Amino acid sequence: MSINGCFLFRSEISINENPSCISHIAKFSRNFNKAHDITGILIFDGQRFVQYMEGPQEHLLSLIRKIALDPRHTKFSPLHQANGIIQRFFTNWELAYVSDIEADPLSKMWEVDGKTAVSCLLQLLPQFDSG
Repeated sequence: MSINGCFLFRSEISINENPSCISHIAKFSRNFNKAHDITGILIFDGQRFVQYMEGPQEHLLSLIRKIALDPRHTKFSPLHQANGIIQRFFTNWELAYVSDIEADPLSKMWEVDGKTAVSCLLQLLPQFDSG
């Protein structure tokens, strides 16, 4: 049995990247995540990303390395990482994608890190349509 972990980061879309690339990212990520038992959420407000992922630690580490090197975004900043998590927050979502979100709550994610950043993310959940 593998050890589950989680990872939360923020970044900004590259200046030369078209925001329409997000649909490709979401589609590819959902397929990849499903094949690797990864769940989570990607939030994009038109300029900034926040992504939370959870799943088998070995798959997360590989995915994190790929995401960190992706030229479609800049200012990649890890906010929180944990091993041995017992409960997943997004068990039914290979990758929930949210783009219609109030800017103010998302802005808090640029001021904090660690467990405080995870708490901020969880406070945003009521805004999301999980249907």
